Amino acid sequence: MKKKYRKLEQLKEFAKSYKSSETNLNNNKKNLLKSKEGIANLTESSCIRPDIYLDNARNCDGCPYFDHCICSIKSLEKKRKKNNYE
Repeated sequence: MKKKYRKLEQLKEFAKSYKSSETNLNNNKKNLLKSKEGIANLTESSCIRPDIYLDNARNCDGCPYFDHCICSIKSLEKKRKKNNYE
C-alpha cells in the first residue's frame, strides 16, 4: 500500500470516529437537560435559552429551565409601578 493511500485510510477512520463522538455528545446534552445537576452545569457559564431572555426584555419569564438555572443574568420581570402624568 502506498503512503498516500495509507494516509487517506487514516483520515477516513478519523472522520468516522469523529462523527460518532459528535452524535454521542448531542445525546449527552439532551440527557443533561433532564436533570437538575445537568442544567446547573450547563448554565454555570451561559444562558441555555437566550432567545427567551432577549425576547422578554431581558428577563426569564417562560423559560422551562428557570428553577434550576444558576446563570448570572437570570432575572424575572419586576412589577413596575404605573406613573400617572395626568
